[in-house]
Amino acid sequence: MSVASRDPGPGRRAPGGWRAGPGPTGPTADNRSATIYVALLVLGTAALLQGTIIARIHLLGVVPNLMLVIVVAWSLLHGVTAGLVWAFAGGLALDLISGMPMGTSSLALMTACLVAGIGTNKVFSTNLLFPILVVSLATALNGWLVLLVMQLRGIPVDWIASTVHIIGPELLLNVCLMAVAYPILLRYSRGTLRQSSMAHW
Repeated sequence: MSVASRDPGPGRRAPGGWRAGPGPTGPTADNRSATIYVALLVLGTAALLQGTIIARIHLLGVVPNLMLVIVVAWSLLHGVTAGLVWAFAGGLALDLISGMPMGTSSLALMTACLVAGIGTNKVFSTNLLFPILVVSLATALNGWLVLLVMQLRGIPVDWIASTVHIIGPELLLNVCLMAVAYPILLRYSRGTLRQSSMAHW
C-alpha cells in the first residue's frame, strides 16, 4: 500500500503522531490574522493616545510612555522578534504624531525591546514584579537614548537634571502603567494560545 493511500483523512491521526487537519487557511491562520489586526489596533490606539490625550496629562511634571510599556510587555510575552516589529511600527507612529525626526522613537523603543528580551520565555515573565523591573530598565535606557539623539542634533542636554527630573518620574509612571497593562496583555495572550491549542485538536 502506498503512503498516499494511507491518508487518514481530515481530523484523524496518522501513524507516527502526524495529524491531517486544516491547512494554512484553517483556524491557526485565522488566529495569526486576528493577532495582526489586534496589534495594529493596539499600536494605533496607543500612538494616538500618547500623542494627544496622554501628552496633555502631566503627572510629577512628566508624561508616561504608554507605547514603551506596551512594547516591553509584548516582548516579554511573545519574544523579541515580535516586540521589535511593534517597536518599529509604534515608534514611527509616535514620530508622525509628535513631529520628532523619523526613526528616533523607533530606535529608542527597539533598544528597550532588546532589554525586555532577557525575560522572554522565562518563568519570571509570568510574575508581575519581573515586567516592572524590565520596564524600569527600559525606561532609563529609552530616556538616555533620546537625550543622546538630542545632543547629536546639537541640542544642549543636562544629563543629570534630565535623569533626575524627567527619566526618574517617568519611570515611576511607567511602572504604574505596566502594573495595569501587563495583566491585560497576559490574559489576552493566554486566551489566544488556548484557542490555538483547541484548534489543533
